[in-house]
Amino acid sequence: MTDHLVTSSGTKRVHAPRQRRSHETMERVLATFTRMLERKPFEAITIAELARRSRVAVTSIYARFADKQALVLAAHDRHREAVLQLVYRELDPARWQGKDLETIVRECLGPMIAGWWRNVPLIRAALLVNDREINERAAEMLRHISERLALLLGPHLTWLSPSERDQAIDFAFRGVMAVMHQRLVFGEVEPMRFHLTQEELNSRLVDQFLTLALGARRESKRPGRSSRTATKPARRI
Repeated sequence: MTDHLVTSSGTKRVHAPRQRRSHETMERVLATFTRMLERKPFEAITIAELARRSRVAVTSIYARFADKQALVLAAHDRHREAVLQLVYRELDPARWQGKDLETIVRECLGPMIAGWWRNVPLIRAALLVNDREINERAAEMLRHISERLALLLGPHLTWLSPSERDQAIDFAFRGVMAVMHQRLVFGEVEPMRFHLTQEELNSRLVDQFLTLALGARRESKRPGRSSRTATKPARRI
C-alpha cells in the first residue's frame, strides 16, 4: 500500500494510514461516505455529518483527506480497483473459447452494465465534481476496459484489420458509455421522449454495442471503400 495518492501536479490529497486500526477507520469513513451519496447529493454532505455517522473526529477525516473532493477521489479509486478486477476476470478470452460474438457480448457485457448501475451515486458524484484527477483516473479505467474488450472480441471481427477492430470496439463501447453518462447527468429526469425501464435500457445498450461493432462490417463492404486513416490513440496519463 502506498503512503498517499498523488495528483498529477504532485499535491498530496489522500494520506493512506500505516496502522491497521487507522486503515479500518479510513475504510469506515469511505464506506459511510458512499452510503450517504445514495441518500443525498455530494454538495449536501458535510464533513461534520460524515464524522458523526462514521464515529470519528472531524480532525481525523482531515488528517486523511485534503477536502471533500479527495473523499470522492479515494472512494472512486476503491470502485475503480473493484471494476478492473472484475473486468480482468470476466473478459479473460480463456473463459469464452468456442463462443460466438453475440453470445459473449450478451452474457458478459450485459451483467457488467447492470452492475455499473449499482454504483450510480458514487459515479455521478465523481462525474459532477469535475475534478481533473478523478476524470483522468476514470478515463484510464475506461481505456483499460476498451482494451480488454478488444482483446476478447477483436478476433471475431475477421473482416477488419487489427487496428480497425480496435477502433470499432472502442467506438461501440464509447456509445454505451455516452448513454449511461446521460442517465447520470439527468438522474431521475427523463431527457428523451420515451421512458425505458432499467432492464429495457440494459438490453438496448447491449443491442447498441453489437450494432455499432457489427456496423463496421457493413461499412467495410461498401463499394469503393478506401482504407481508413488510423485514429491516434488517446494519450496515456
